[in-house]
Amino acid sequence: MRALYCLLGDPVAHSRSPAIHARAFALLGVDAVYAPCRVAAAELPLAVAGLKALGAAGFNVTVPHKEPVALLVDKIHPSAQRIGAVNCVVRDGEALVGHNTDAPGLMRALRARGIDPGGARAVVVGAGGSARAAAWALSPHAAKITVMNRTASKARALAALVQAAGCAAESAALDDARPLREATLVVQCTSIGLSTNDLPFDPALLLPGCALVDLVYAPSGRTELLRRFAGRTVDGLDVLVQQAIASLEIWLGRPQLDELFTPLREAALA
Repeated sequence: MRALYCLLGDPVAHSRSPAIHARAFALLGVDAVYAPCRVAAAELPLAVAGLKALGAAGFNVTVPHKEPVALLVDKIHPSAQRIGAVNCVVRDGEALVGHNTDAPGLMRALRARGIDPGGARAVVVGAGGSARAAAWALSPHAAKITVMNRTASKARALAALVQAAGCAAESAALDDARPLREATLVVQCTSIGLSTNDLPFDPALLLPGCALVDLVYAPSGRTELLRRFAGRTVDGLDVLVQQAIASLEIWLGRPQLDELFTPLREAALA
């Protein structure tokens, strides 16, 4: 029987995940479909219960559901538990098990572009589910992580999570230029620039040797933020594709699917 996979989020119309997974299933010879499903926050518990009842093999979760869905799955992988956010769910018998593939997706994308986060003075812009995954992924490697966010309490909470993981951390306001001027690696995790050319911060503040990751992606892959920065960059499609590969490895029980990266990125851009 054809397997069912979904993407839950709001919005989802812009997502390239359906194109990525359709190509992946074709290349791997897997009889499956992947459907984007726009789900309002209030309807998330019903949507998760419905997918479980329908026998869905798995699903991805995007903004704004990565944190609340962690409370709706039957089991949660230890790394996703520590991050406090789930973006990949797999069926294991009758149970739905939550994972986080945002963190390994970011690390794979950095390394594929030759960017070593070791000893970095890192800045994470944002404090939602993607930011939590980015901060957790970087914490074993960075010398220090600064969390910048409009809501100070959320920035402080994420900085505390980083400190608990054993990495020096601080929080800062989104309009504070100092952390950006000192950074050697910046990961932009807000939705700013998703459907406009708005900038979350001025890229001219960054050092020439800084590396910049923008988790938002434009049709070409490169957002206005990345286009205005002359240094080393990783675009959101790189991270999305790497995250998708990590999800496929979990869903299908097939490790080391890295060879899919080039054709899946091409599918995302098509």
